[in-house]
Amino acid sequence: MNETPSTQQIYDNEYIPYSVKWGRLTSLIGVVASFVPVVVLAVVFDIMPAFDAIVTAATIRISACLVYYFIEPISFQPVLGIPGTYMAFLSGNISNLRVPCSSVAQKAAGVEEGTPQGAVVSTIGVAVSIVVNLAILTLGVILGAQIISLIPASLVSALVYLVPALYGAMLMQMILYSPKIALIAVPLGAITLAISKTGLFDSSMAILISVFGSIIIGRLLMKTGWLDDQK
Repeated sequence: MNETPSTQQIYDNEYIPYSVKWGRLTSLIGVVASFVPVVVLAVVFDIMPAFDAIVTAATIRISACLVYYFIEPISFQPVLGIPGTYMAFLSGNISNLRVPCSSVAQKAAGVEEGTPQGAVVSTIGVAVSIVVNLAILTLGVILGAQIISLIPASLVSALVYLVPALYGAMLMQMILYSPKIALIAVPLGAITLAISKTGLFDSSMAILISVFGSIIIGRLLMKTGWLDDQK
């Protein structure tokens, strides 16, 4: 008699392989699609910059963004989960939209981040954020100027604080959820940010040190048993 597979088995053997398969495929399609405008300009309109200009621009862009290639997947994946990570990196607006929506969705559902349940809820949260984002962007493209003109100037100027407010809410949520880890991560982030202001290294290096430093210190303290009781 065949046994009914458990939720964990379905998650490990069906949900994750399916997500990885389509996540890889859509990501590769996204990479190819991102070069389509360049190919059209070069082939159809015969517009092609000089080779040295391409190398210079690529070097500047890679040097500025390479560190985030390592930082963002490591720092965001525990919150987003594997399926949510594929969706977020393909759709963009990761730090200012996908991660907050994922975190809030898991908090509202009462599931723990980093668990199979959290990954499923995160996927739903990211998917909903993408649909709403596309709907609002479409409306904004069509009626953007008219909508902005109806909003008071004081409110428009206050929108610059939206992302810091989101991160402040997420930070407070994580402090309440894992106060002992916050005792490590928050001071480390503040110290590295302060040092970066002196010019010793840039802000991307501060993020790198904060992320990996928190992971390493947290792992060492976990072995001592200090983090067993998070409350």
